[in-house]
Amino acid sequence: MNCRPVTLIFPVLLLFAACTGDNTGRKVSSSDPDSSSFSPVDEGFRIRRYEQVLFGQGEAGLEKRLRAVAPAYAVFLGTGEIGDEEVNQLRLFISDPQNKASYESVMQQYPDLGWLEKELERAFSIYEKEIPGGRKPLTYSYVSGYDFHLPVKYADSVLIIALDMYLGQDHEMYKKLGIPLYISRRYTRDHILPDVMKEAGMLLIPEKRSAYTLLDAMIEQGKTLYFADVTAGNTADRFKIGFSAAQLDWCVRNERNLWQFIIENELLYKTDSRSMSMFMVDGPFTSSFSQESPARTGAWLGWQIVKAYMKKNNVSLKQLLDNVDSQEILEKSGYKPGKG
Repeated sequence: MNCRPVTLIFPVLLLFAACTGDNTGRKVSSSDPDSSSFSPVDEGFRIRRYEQVLFGQGEAGLEKRLRAVAPAYAVFLGTGEIGDEEVNQLRLFISDPQNKASYESVMQQYPDLGWLEKELERAFSIYEKEIPGGRKPLTYSYVSGYDFHLPVKYADSVLIIALDMYLGQDHEMYKKLGIPLYISRRYTRDHILPDVMKEAGMLLIPEKRSAYTLLDAMIEQGKTLYFADVTAGNTADRFKIGFSAAQLDWCVRNERNLWQFIIENELLYKTDSRSMSMFMVDGPFTSSFSQESPARTGAWLGWQIVKAYMKKNNVSLKQLLDNVDSQEILEKSGYKPGKG
């Protein structure tokens, strides 16, 4: 089957979900970002820089260049013949002033990704040890056109990182696009590794088929954060959860108050959107609490419950992820937050 994205102006969309090209985890044998030859030998973790392929040489010779690299970048370019329409769409994408400026910012901040390759190598080595059948993903970076909803995409052993979503919280384009600080503070290089590992962990959690409660949401998020603890342990907690240092400190000081509020208002087993929104949805702060609080405090509480559970029970990381019984995890955690 020939798989082709609906539009190549935003270079990776439906194709990623439908057709991931070579997903065996094999590496390209050459360090040249344009290389299309594959080698079955693992030569270490390598990030293929699709943004350099697209923007690095401008519009000159674009069609020839795309056809030369298509086998190595099938996740973006598809497996069929690249036609004039697709070439023209990509030409429009790379000639757009905003996208060109984005690429320039990416190259200024990330001229070399060797540091990230090393971090991902370490994290996925742990992943492979902890998860039977787990393997290092075939990894790409790209300029997404500011994909705020999915800066990291991970599926079928293919990982794609939108570097234009990690240009620093004060990047001028985020301000022009009206992105509030509570979101843009997560758009830094320190967040890339934990974002990747949380996404990888989320894919390992089975979908619960019964009613989805606030407790389920809390434990699910707690699992992904604990997965980041294990695989990206050197990363500071505030980068894993995306809080500021002051917000994280607020959570620690108010842990008992948060938990008591949920219990006293009988919210733990609620399935309604209001309860979910109060504790799980992004925002400037948690309603009913101080504006010094972060949003998503339910995720932070779930993280504490999961950590308590893993400390008290002799279970593997895989067993934790597979366990869809949130009530059992809560009960066996013995979670009792201290005075706040």
